[in-house]
Amino acid sequence: LLVASGVALVAQGPVQAVAGVLLVLAGPLLAPRAVRLHGVWTRWLLAPTYRARLTNAMAQLTRVHTDAIDTQAAELRRIERDLHDGAQARLVAIGMTLGAAEELVDSDPAAAKALIAKVREASAASLVELRQLVRGIHPPVLAERGLGDAVRALALDSPLKVSVNVDLPARPEAPVESAVYFVVSELLTNASRHGGGR
Repeated sequence: LLVASGVALVAQGPVQAVAGVLLVLAGPLLAPRAVRLHGVWTRWLLAPTYRARLTNAMAQLTRVHTDAIDTQAAELRRIERDLHDGAQARLVAIGMTLGAAEELVDSDPAAAKALIAKVREASAASLVELRQLVRGIHPPVLAERGLGDAVRALALDSPLKVSVNVDLPARPEAPVESAVYFVVSELLTNASRHGGGR
């Protein structure tokens, strides 16, 4: 544009010719700065206002808050489901078996002893299941020794051959550690159950 203006001025007269030559010479030097200045001006005009930035930040915080509430509700539902499907059902079965053993104590002591032995095994299995459920909420190894050792413990418990390489410059925040731990736990469980992994 500057070069075209300079050529037009050269064609009009001597003063305009000098001005045109100067514009032709200055054009390549001024053009990049003019484009840059135009970009700064446009960015300033189109940039969101302070109020718009604040509104966007509030909307993002609201989304994060909603996601956290949804995640917490899903975790509570998982715990309730695990309690209902596992430990609660096993404890009800223990109570019923004890009732049957109580009825058999006088008439068939051997059968009552066998039922009591079953109750002992079921109570031990319930205790293991409850401990696993509590560990699923927040595993002690994660709280005590950190993410690296907690993932190594998962690898040791896995039926798959798993190698763990950990390179953490610092200990992550507790929610991050917990999320990573449960993601790794779920991946190992799915790989062993459904993946046909060796």
